[in-house]
Order: sequence, then C-alpha cells, then structure tokens
Amino acid sequence: MAAASIEKPLDVGGPMSRRAAALANIKWFRALAWRVLRDGGPQADLRAANARAAARIILRQAKRDALVKQMAWEALRGDRVLP
Repeated sequence: MAAASIEKPLDVGGPMSRRAAALANIKWFRALAWRVLRDGGPQADLRAANARAAARIILRQAKRDALVKQMAWEALRGDRVLP
C-alpha cells in the first residue's frame, strides 16, 4: 500500500515567485554596485550607478505590479465604490 502524501504545488509564475525573483534581482544588482566600487576598474562610478538604477527600476516595477494586483482584486470583489 502506497503512502498518501499531499504536496503543495509550486507557485511558479505566481505572485510569491515574482516577488522573490524581484527581491533576488534587487539584491544582486546592489551587490554588483558594491563589488564594482570596491574593485574599481574603468568607469567604476558609472557602472555602480547603473547597477543601482537597475535595482530601483526593478523595485518600482514590483511595487507597481503589487498595486495593480490590489486594484484588480478590489475590482473583482466589488468592495470599492466608484465616484
């Protein structure tokens, strides 16, 4: 007799995986900026600024996605009264 096991399906492409991917990308770009400044090299300041800008863009997009998700959820529930 086989043992029954219940496995929770992965949240591939869902909100949690998108949030985790965004946070991982932000962390990676910020670490890249520090590494570039620490190691130096040609145009280190510019490369570090570009990495920080990429992290800000990803963060802004993740916040926008969360806001759109919240607005869509409220619209589907019908709790919000339109003016």
